[in-house]
Amino acid sequence: MARKIVMYLVFAGMLLSVYDEFANYMENGDDFKRDPKIMYEIYEGLPVPGKTEEVEKNEAIRERSSVSLNVYYHTELSIEEVMQFYNSQLTHDGWQKVKNQGGKGLVYKKEKWKISIQEEKNTYRVHIYKFYTY
Repeated sequence: MARKIVMYLVFAGMLLSVYDEFANYMENGDDFKRDPKIMYEIYEGLPVPGKTEEVEKNEAIRERSSVSLNVYYHTELSIEEVMQFYNSQLTHDGWQKVKNQGGKGLVYKKEKWKISIQEEKNTYRVHIYKFYTY
């Protein structure tokens, strides 16, 4: 009896997993295959203020969940100057500022993509990301 219950639970789990994959695909299609390339196109198109140098970059790609790229910069500019620069440049490029995100920094959205600019210790971070939801 216990074995049958376990088998039914395993089967139900498999069905839920297949349904989850199907629902995700219906909402997002093949975005997760294209998006790493798009993420790097966004990165390459981002302006960088003067007196600034990239110090580190790392990506996180979780298929059917999210794609993200964190880029850390060192600059001689104040964080206020950095924020003003990105506010001007991103809004000029069609990114919309997201309100009430909490914490320090700025967040912008264009379609399903987001960019956040955050102050870090002795650096600032640009985070380009997209989450898949359905």
